[in-house]
Amino acid sequence: MNDQKLAENIGSLIANECYYYVAVKGSPFATDCSVFGLIADEMQALCKRFPNSGTDVMNGVLIKGSPIPVINALAELGYRIVSSTGEAEILWTLQREI
Repeated sequence: MNDQKLAENIGSLIANECYYYVAVKGSPFATDCSVFGLIADEMQALCKRFPNSGTDVMNGVLIKGSPIPVINALAELGYRIVSSTGEAEILWTLQREI
């Protein structure tokens, strides 16, 4: 396959994939976590689900809920976990189709 054809195939694949990503950072044992990349409606939905949430953190929002219930709430909005990293504090990356 020549370089031109390969570039066209890759371009076609990228054009067909439309995803939006967010990240959840926290400890599974904590009572709160940080969420990054939410759009305004999603932030409002999470803050409604988890009272006393909404404190701004650098590039994100503090949610007053353990990470696992927050991830489950994001799953109800169409997100799924695509990766995670960390030990004591974990960063989960989630995606949803646009």
